[in-house]
Amino acid sequence: MKIARRQRVVPWYAVSRVLLLLLALNTLRYFNRGAIIGDMQTYHQWITGSFDHGAYPLDDQRWQYPPGAAGVLLLPHWLPGSYFVLFFLMCLAADVAVFVLLLRAARGADPERPSAAGPWLWTLGVAAIGPMAYGRYDLVVTAVAVAALTVTPRSKRATAVARGVLIGIGAFLKLWPAAFLFGAPKRRNGRLLVGVAAAAAVLPTLVLQLVFPGVLSFLTNQKSRGIQVESVFASPFLVGKWFGWSGEARNTEYGAFEYIGTGVSAAGKAALAATAVGFAVLLLIRRRAAVRGGFPFPGMLADVGFAAVLVAVVTSRVLSPQYLVWLLAVAAVCLTRRATLMRTPAWLVLGAVSVTQLIFPLFYHSLRLGQVYSGLILLGRNAVLVAAAVVALRALWRATGAESGLLAESGLVAESGRVGESGLVGESGLVGESGQHAESGLLLDGGRLGEDVGAPLDGEVLRAGPEHGPERVTYRIGRAVRGGADRLVEGD
Repeated sequence: MKIARRQRVVPWYAVSRVLLLLLALNTLRYFNRGAIIGDMQTYHQWITGSFDHGAYPLDDQRWQYPPGAAGVLLLPHWLPGSYFVLFFLMCLAADVAVFVLLLRAARGADPERPSAAGPWLWTLGVAAIGPMAYGRYDLVVTAVAVAALTVTPRSKRATAVARGVLIGIGAFLKLWPAAFLFGAPKRRNGRLLVGVAAAAAVLPTLVLQLVFPGVLSFLTNQKSRGIQVESVFASPFLVGKWFGWSGEARNTEYGAFEYIGTGVSAAGKAALAATAVGFAVLLLIRRRAAVRGGFPFPGMLADVGFAAVLVAVVTSRVLSPQYLVWLLAVAAVCLTRRATLMRTPAWLVLGAVSVTQLIFPLFYHSLRLGQVYSGLILLGRNAVLVAAAVVALRALWRATGAESGLLAESGLVAESGRVGESGLVGESGLVGESGQHAESGLLLDGGRLGEDVGAPLDGEVLRAGPEHGPERVTYRIGRAVRGGADRLVEGD
């Protein structure tokens, strides 16, 4: 790949993943082996105690997954060899698949100068989570989700169908990819995508419900969960421990440490209400976009999907390390396109992820006991995630305003989000007067329309030489429009 030859991200990715695999396999010693294999031991117990006997582990409160998860958990068991080794290799393969899809998406978005920001974010983010990422099955689901955002059949209809199928499969394995539907395209293609996704998720679930009655119990198990100590809504109780709150963190039947005490039940209800409010805002944003003919920029399936996953994570009563894998993957997809609205939230998420191993497992014991130093790390991490969600929603809200809709309909919104020396170069190749559209107030992720906000580890700031003048930018934009995957499903 051209991007592999021109960027340093590939060797850094390879080295980091070799180290993660060696740590997961215990070839290199990790300071907390249980943090890596704890969930895998539970998976293996379910297999030997239930799946091998033709049943789901429905009597175990820790079973909180859609029925499709069984296929992923059983795959290493069906192959000859050690379940744990094969599970790690399966997760490594999913990790590599995500990285390759990001490289291809970046090249498709800009064949001349593909952005390495997405692959870099994925490389650094999963490395920050550590070998724990290979001890959860979420990487497999994440690979399906990234494929859903980057798949590129030749026609609009085929793209909508393919993405719908993959979103449905992702939701069948673990519900969170269904959040992408908030960013579905307008009119027939959008309805097709949503319908196919619903069918791909619901039909196999109903079949399994008929064969194994009770497999939908994961819904009630999730509903009954409390406030996990790492979640955003656990923050008041963490601070309360410093000032004499009488509650405690206890390992519950759900396999996580949750706060028990005064006010916890109210916090759980508040978390559910916050989720409803966040999703309502996303629906309102979608409505604002629909009134003006659809989302004004290509690639909104990923941008809106990222905002939706952020809302789901920060308002959840549970926030385990594997949840951060979801955020990293969708953020990385957004960053494969320079015109994304999610640049700032994406890098904020990487910053939040960077302290993951300090929270769990390194200082987890002191965190449960309410120690200040570990609590401050967690509060900082959660504050950054909340800020990322707010910034993401704000960017979408501004992008679906009246002015953005008019500009999108007139074809004056820059596909690449850049400003040349002579002014804004639009999708149609028109060049306006210098600064003409910057005055409109339309923002791309906190910057003026067309401003190419620089990204860490990627030379994305437009230089001022003649080779980067309007003609060159127009040529690149034309190439990106002709080859861009997301363009296929943004309209009928």
